Order: sequence, then C-alpha cells, then structure tokens
Amino acid sequence: MLPFLVGLGCSGGVSQPGFPTDGGCVEQPPENTPDAGAPADVLTPTRLLRRASLALKGEVPTEAEYAQLESAGDEAAQRAFVASFVDRTLQDPTFYRTLFETARDWFNIPPAAPTADAPEYGLQQQRAVVQCPAGTPKAGAWRYFRGDDKACQGQRPDGTPADERTIESWWEPGATTVLVGYAASVSATGQGSVNGNPVTITCLTAGPDGTCGCGPNAVRCHADVGSYAGWENFVPYNPQGQRRLVAEEPARLFAHLGWHDRPMTDLILGAYSVGPTRLQAAYVMQGLSGGATSLLDDDSWWRPSRFSSAPVDPEHSAGDPLAWREYSVPDRLPFLLAERDYRYDPRTQTAAMKGIPAAGMLTSLGFLNAYPRERVRGARALETLACEVLSPPQGQTFNEYRRDPGTEGPCQHCHRRLDPAAIHFKRYAKKNYGFEGFGAAYLMPGIGSVWHWPAHWRQGTYPYEGDPFSHWNRWYSPDTLLTPVTEAQAQANPEAVFIDFLPPEHTLLGQTSDGTVGPLGFAKMILASGSFDRCVVRHLHAQVMGRDIDPTREAGYLDDQVARFIASGRKVRPYVKALTQSDLFQRGR
Repeated sequence: MLPFLVGLGCSGGVSQPGFPTDGGCVEQPPENTPDAGAPADVLTPTRLLRRASLALKGEVPTEAEYAQLESAGDEAAQRAFVASFVDRTLQDPTFYRTLFETARDWFNIPPAAPTADAPEYGLQQQRAVVQCPAGTPKAGAWRYFRGDDKACQGQRPDGTPADERTIESWWEPGATTVLVGYAASVSATGQGSVNGNPVTITCLTAGPDGTCGCGPNAVRCHADVGSYAGWENFVPYNPQGQRRLVAEEPARLFAHLGWHDRPMTDLILGAYSVGPTRLQAAYVMQGLSGGATSLLDDDSWWRPSRFSSAPVDPEHSAGDPLAWREYSVPDRLPFLLAERDYRYDPRTQTAAMKGIPAAGMLTSLGFLNAYPRERVRGARALETLACEVLSPPQGQTFNEYRRDPGTEGPCQHCHRRLDPAAIHFKRYAKKNYGFEGFGAAYLMPGIGSVWHWPAHWRQGTYPYEGDPFSHWNRWYSPDTLLTPVTEAQAQANPEAVFIDFLPPEHTLLGQTSDGTVGPLGFAKMILASGSFDRCVVRHLHAQVMGRDIDPTREAGYLDDQVARFIASGRKVRPYVKALTQSDLFQRGR
C-alpha cells in the first residue's frame, strides 16, 4: 500500500510568532501573495474523510460513507462524523490489514532462499509424507514420499510386511491418521546412510532419517497434499505455505502489537510472537534438532484446545489452527530463552551456553534465515529498526586494509558502525542442503548439547571445510571488532570466537552494552539510544501523514512526535489517532 501525499513542510521545529504550530512543526506562510501570513486552509469534511480513509484503510471512502457524511448535518456535525469514522476504523479488521501491509513493506523480509533447486526448502526440517493412492492396499494411509516405494502395498523394500500405526497427527487433530511403512516405525534405532554406507542411527535424536519413523503424533513429518512434495510449502503465493508464513511473521507481529494495544517495544524485546500451527512447527523442529526431545510429547502447539484462549488476529477465530495467534517462543524453541538479562562470556565460561534470549522479530526464523550472515543481519536491523543509513564514504583517506574491515581500509567507514551490531547475530547459521523439506541443519554454535565440534573445526579440514565453518574461520578472527577475543583465548576455547555481546570498550549508537547476549542485547541498545522510537514514529507518520520526517531539518518536530508516542505507552492506536487530530492532518489546500 502506498500512502497518499500530503505535501506539508516544516521549518525544523522553530516556532514563529503569529503562525500555527503543531508539535514544533511550522507551515511557512506564502510570500508576496494576498494570503501572505494567513494559515493554510482547513480541509473540508469531505476531503478530511478521504484523507483519514486513505491513511487508515488504504482506500478511498465508500459511497455509503460519503452519503453518511453528507447526512450528518452542518460542518461541525460532519467533522464529528469524521472523528467517529477514525475511531470505528481503528477498531476495524481493515486497520489490522493496514498495519500488516505497512510493516511488510517496511521490513521487506524476503522468503528464505532455496537450499538447492526449487522446491528444496529445508527450514521446516520435517520429512514429507504423502497419501497412498486409491486402488492400493493401503489407500489413504501416509507414507514417506521417497525411500519407501512398496509401503502402499503393505510391504517393506525387502518384501516383508510393512509397519502400520494409527495415530492422531499434529496436522489433523481430533481425527484418525494412518501411517504405513517406515513412517510408522517406533523403533529406537534405524538404518541411515553416510557417504553411501549403511550406519545405525538413534531415532530419538536423528529424527525421521533413514528408516526411523515420524515420532509421536507424527511431529517429525509434514503432510503434503500437492502434486510434488515440497511445492505447497515452498511457493510464495500459497498463503498457508510455511516459507511464506515464516517471512510474514515479523510484519504479523507488528500488526498484532498494534491491534492488541501492546507496546511496540515488544517487537524487538518480547519473548513472544504470533503464528499459525504450521509456522510454529518450524520452531519446534529447530528445538528438536538441538536435542530438546521433550518437545516430542508437547501438544500445546497443535492441539486447538491448548491454544483456544490465545489472542489472535481479527481475521480468524480463537482456536483456529490457521490463525496468527500469540505464542511463547521459548515454549516452542527452548534455546531462545525467556530470560531477559542472560549473560555468557565464552572468554571466561566453558560450560555450554543455554541459548540466546528471544527478541521478537530479531530472533524470528524469518529474519534469521532471510539474511544468512551476521553482518547482513546487523546491517538490515540497523537500517530497518534504527533508520540508520549506511552509505559509502567520499573523498576520505583510510589506513591500509589487512584483516579487520572494522578498523582498517575504506570499508571501516561502515563496519565500525556495523560490526558492533553484527556481533549480536552470530549464533545461527545454516549447514547442508534441504531435500523436500528435510536434510538442512540450522546450527546454533556453542548452545546446548548438540552444537559443538572438535577443536580442529577451526582448521577447516574435513568435514568442516564447507559452510558455515568456512565462513566462521575466515571472518571470526581474534582481535577484530567483530570478534574481540585474543588469539590465546581462541586457542584455549575455539568457541570463544562466537562471542555475541558488545564488550564495554565499544559502543553502539553511543550506548554501552549491559552484557545481554544475542539480538536482545542489540535491541536494548537501539532502544536506549532513542533510535528505535524515532524510527517507528517516522514510519507511522509516513503512513498517516503521507511523508517521512526529516531528522536533520525537522529535529524538533520529530522529538515532539516521539514524546507523544512514548506518552501513549508506545502503542499504535493512540498515536495514530493523535496524528489524525493534529492541525497538520486537518489542513491543506
């Protein structure tokens, strides 16, 4: 949605006697005209209704709304009608959609990239099962899409009878689902393959690999009803495809906060998010891959009776598996912590890290997977949520670049601002390729019991020669701005290079870290600097007023608007309503 253009100018917040002001913003009087010194015209009620409708709904008023305005009475009554129109619209589901579309355009988060040829999308980390076709002995039962071709005949590949199991599946709660073949296996061990050689694997930790089954309630698998496994979750035009859901989650969280009158700081500080069942499955699978096997027996994310009271978007009813409902991120992915002040220093601590604190959209799988490197994540977070502008230098001379772009060479112009942000986004990386939704791994290095490797991973030798190890070995160099550890500390503990908080000798936007690790540490600093509040205000102002606020020429006006936003509890509705009541909104020619 494109905001309409208002075309109002400001003088930078300097009040001028005799002219109307609005929070420090002054409309310059026309010069050398009969109207010199006169204030701008006040919009007629009809124009004001149109402006309000475009700002809040993204569309012009309906004929019925214009008729209601005309029948309201005199001009005072018509202006009262517009005020009531604003109040009604702020409570209308259309306003939720406006907030969502505003945030989707603002965040501009792309879908996670394919891991191989389309539709090889691996984020879900589940194995595809498809139904046996009509006319087969096991018609309607679910089997693995690949590697178990005789299951629909009721046979294993060697001709012996196939396993069969009747369950309540996570994708069809309250109904009966039949699994057949390897998908139905409940064996504690199975047979997998490494470099073409058969190996014995532990099914509890390996997931549905090889001959291991789908697990309790088939949570390790996803039911695919498309013509080819993987496509329905992969294509961006499927509104219920997991790849699209993951990319939309940050914008949906923004809309949820606005709709339910939550403080907008929860967008980056909160330990909760929103998502339908299929999206939440991605978080559960990431938790399982890290060894949190207790999630296998947790039905709170897929059984409607367990989430029937969760706040939802206005386009769905409570308890609907398709609803964008509120959920606790640590409950789905325990390595995203509920703790708000978790500190961990790998230079001095050797025990495994518990995790990184959940931080709203900054720890969403959509944000982390859309940008596969820590510096890209840091740059996008600064640009998107602090309205920072990272532009190349002109006409400057720099010292010679040797090994640290944060302190050497021309790139330091950006990296000395960027790397203190990027350091918070280290502990998430993708490994391997996905195969019909299963096969890719998403590493959270140094966390829990799974994501650790022998010290020789730092040498880049097999099997650590590929990504993400090659990236870590190249860019996580000791004694750099991105990796402020000594060579001795890195030798003693190779995981020290994953340090993900800003040491006190460095600052970000003028702020010193309190030691909180991960993206939450970043979020605390952009909030303390005031950059987050200013950025949110600028985007809300652009949506309602039709233009951004220039922070250089309109500093006073911006400060006043931020004060209004904070005074409203950093909630969207009160601030948006205040904008519609302002003199600037109601004036024009």
